[in-house]
Amino acid sequence: MAQLPLIPYISTEAATIIGIVLVAVGLAMAFWGHGIWASVMSMIGALLGSAVGFLFGSIFGYVGGLVLAVVGAIIGSILFSKLVKVALAFLVGLLAGVLVYSLLRGSATFTQGQMDTPLIVAILVMVVVFALAFYYIDDIIGIITAAIGGLLLAAGLYLLGIPTLLAGLAGLGGFAVGAIVQTAAINRKRKAKAAAAAYAAQPYPPPPPPPPPS
Repeated sequence: MAQLPLIPYISTEAATIIGIVLVAVGLAMAFWGHGIWASVMSMIGALLGSAVGFLFGSIFGYVGGLVLAVVGAIIGSILFSKLVKVALAFLVGLLAGVLVYSLLRGSATFTQGQMDTPLIVAILVMVVVFALAFYYIDDIIGIITAAIGGLLLAAGLYLLGIPTLLAGLAGLGGFAVGAIVQTAAINRKRKAKAAAAAYAAQPYPPPPPPPPPS
């Protein structure tokens, strides 16, 4: 495999390993993302928390860094697992804002005393989309995680040497099929919960009358 322009300083072996991991995670997110997203966020929080804890703890030596890394991992895991819906909604809003900024041909150059109209519009869109996504997150979580899975799948295939067009089509297909599969699974779970709640709310039938005396 030739050296890849996407990551110019990475070795072939590392690119292959990263590509395989991205493909595996992408498929998991595309088809089971609504069920594993909390675990993924928990792991991300643990990694970030441990890194921050080690940086602060290293002031007190290697042992202090390890101790604070463990503490940071626990705190980060708890925080990120509790903020799953907020993180997903923010991601959707951010992507919408970036898309609007690109469509309005934002130049990312700012002049003091002047307002960048594309940036302001993009921020407003991001806030509105974030609010809507957070409100309807239970309905669209399967679509969001399928989209993330499709992007990871396409990136992984590209790193494995698949042509860009084929990798993009594979990612798009993974997103479409995954969104359908996850939406159907979410609807089944929702109906099962509703049926269980309706059954639990029913009053117990009265006991049968005693048999007549003989």
